[in-house]
Amino acid sequence: MHRHTQGPLSTLPKELYLAISDFLLSSSDLNALTCTNTTTYSLLNSTLYKRDVTSPNPKSLFWASTTDTPSTALKSLAAGFDIQLRTDTDPRIKGCTPIMLAALHNSIAVLKLLLLNDEANPNTRDRKWIRPPLSWAVKEGHSAIVQTLLNDDRTDVNLQDKTGDTALMIAVNHQPKMTTMLLCNGRVDPRVPNRQGWTPLSRAAREADGDVGLLLAKHLRLILDGDNGAVHCQHVFFYAAIMGHVDIVRYLVQYFGEKLDPNAEGQQYGRGAFSIAASAERVDVVRFLLGWEVTDPNLQTHWKRQTPLFVAAENGHEEIVDLLLGCDRVGLEIADMHGTTPLGVATERNHEGIVRRLLTGSRRADPNARDEYGQTPLFNAAFYGHIGVVELLLEAHGIDPQLKDTDGKTPLDVASENGNQQVVEALQRYIGNPS
Repeated sequence: MHRHTQGPLSTLPKELYLAISDFLLSSSDLNALTCTNTTTYSLLNSTLYKRDVTSPNPKSLFWASTTDTPSTALKSLAAGFDIQLRTDTDPRIKGCTPIMLAALHNSIAVLKLLLLNDEANPNTRDRKWIRPPLSWAVKEGHSAIVQTLLNDDRTDVNLQDKTGDTALMIAVNHQPKMTTMLLCNGRVDPRVPNRQGWTPLSRAAREADGDVGLLLAKHLRLILDGDNGAVHCQHVFFYAAIMGHVDIVRYLVQYFGEKLDPNAEGQQYGRGAFSIAASAERVDVVRFLLGWEVTDPNLQTHWKRQTPLFVAAENGHEEIVDLLLGCDRVGLEIADMHGTTPLGVATERNHEGIVRRLLTGSRRADPNARDEYGQTPLFNAAFYGHIGVVELLLEAHGIDPQLKDTDGKTPLDVASENGNQQVVEALQRYIGNPS
């Protein structure tokens, strides 16, 4: 409210003002009197703050923390405002301290002032999300607030909220650009999991914009500093592999290989690091791990029973298929839960390049392998009308184009039923029955 510099009441004795103020029980009435003129302001302002501090619902420091008004904050503190007092004024969260409000509303000047107080606690969490000021500042993207709290030795940088998320996890999920700031603080621990078992590293590996490289570097630093237990080494190895950081994978295998398992399942349907790296086309990692005798290149997923070769054939990953075919330990005929082989799924998906690779070379897939319905790769190609694949299969050594499925139908039958005329003509020419 505007203060009048002078007026008809400006000449009244100061004692009278003080006496009047004693009879004003309402804070709003006292505030109105205080703002009457410069005399009343200088005389009664401290009384106004003391009245606020001793009231059942003090507001001054909370208001200062929300609006970043350090002059008001100073007067509130001088009047004895409890710096650990809580308020529910912010609709988003409950039980905010002045420090919490300052962090939430990006009130940097007030926050710095509050932290000068010996009684300040930067770790007091709200009552709704059980989240500390640092985590809220990260979530809101207030970088100056985050840095100020990180600079205070009293800040517990690894505090978790009710879901188990730390400030670093929140940065990975909501503010990836703040990951670097947090990791540069030596006290931030990237190993802390939330209630779902996710760590910042495992979460960042699922996000396109997560700074996985920096998280891996931090983990590697921890390993070099002595945290080289099997669990931590495996954790770093797993995510380095699936994200394609072959240098880290190679280093860990060389120096901590006895603690690592490329076949141990991660959080993705029972697949190990090698299987996931293959499906993600991490070519350098796949090449390196194929040369490590511990790697099982035929590991099948729990439910669908798919091998890395099957997945690569299904998705058309030709370079991965080439690498796998070059390893004698890779089985070409290991079928999935439906009895479909890698060649079978490649023909179904019309991946001509992969079909050609599987049918040529020193090791060749069986062109007559049947699935649970008795259907061969040629049957599938004929059914879908993939003429290029049909022609490749008809050139394969030992192909039998007249094998029937469990319903007694041949590839020619289903090609004819589906109106795939080019396939019908190609099969008729091969069989020698052009009618």
